[in-house]
Amino acid sequence: MAKVSFSQYSMWSSCPHQYKLNYIDKLGESSSNIHTIFGTAMHETIQHYLSVMYGVSKKQADEINLDKLLLEKMKDAFTKEKDSLSEGTPCTQIELEEFYGDGRRILAWLTKNMQKFYSKSGYELVGIEIPLNAKIKEGVNFIGFIDIVLRDMAENSIIIIDLKTSTMGWNQYQKADKFKNAQILLYKKYYSELFNIPLQKIRVEYQIMRRKLPEDSAFPIPYVSKHIPANGAPSVTKVYDEFVEFVNTVFNDDGTFKDIPFPKVPGTSKKNCKWCEFMSRGICDGKAS
Repeated sequence: MAKVSFSQYSMWSSCPHQYKLNYIDKLGESSSNIHTIFGTAMHETIQHYLSVMYGVSKKQADEINLDKLLLEKMKDAFTKEKDSLSEGTPCTQIELEEFYGDGRRILAWLTKNMQKFYSKSGYELVGIEIPLNAKIKEGVNFIGFIDIVLRDMAENSIIIIDLKTSTMGWNQYQKADKFKNAQILLYKKYYSELFNIPLQKIRVEYQIMRRKLPEDSAFPIPYVSKHIPANGAPSVTKVYDEFVEFVNTVFNDDGTFKDIPFPKVPGTSKKNCKWCEFMSRGICDGKAS
């Protein structure tokens, strides 16, 4: 049984050759870095706060020392990432200290503005890190994890929330990027199927946490902002159809990979090569094929 995540689809869409080297040839190494460590720690810190807030009380959640919790989560994530490497470390002490300071500022701001994002009045926590495992076709399943799911009890509807950490937040072009938005639309599609909930009863939103604020802004800029992409049935169906097309292109009905070309796609100004480990390791020459 082949298991396909959104990350695989995103990599294939960016550069099929990178996808082949990583998922078929198994040449990829750990992608551990300060960004993955920080992202994991922030996710787990906020998820813990919400578990206490909805499961016990907001008063008890507010008594959690979030600075201490974040530090513990960052240490845990660093240790886990370091243990996965054959040598070296995923980041420097200076990076850890900088990102920890950024995280403290985000959490302090979020604590003061929690009501803008989460409320116990009329809402309940369905779960965190909810697993998705759904059949796409014979031999191939979609897998994923939803960060946070809430239920709006007044409307009897579901809210799917995906947390994102970012250096400066998402600009208008990133918010319009179809692959950034595709992830949560696929989550909506498969959550609807797995839990038998109509699409129109599911809302989605990204919560984007920015580490840095512009120094020259004349207006106050929040550390956390919402982004709600177009997520009606037509948008969901379009993303789903494109995702299934990828699966049918790459996989046989028994879940094995098809013997097809996997062209190199450097992109404009080799943008796809900039962060590609196979380029930096000399495995790929970055020339279009």
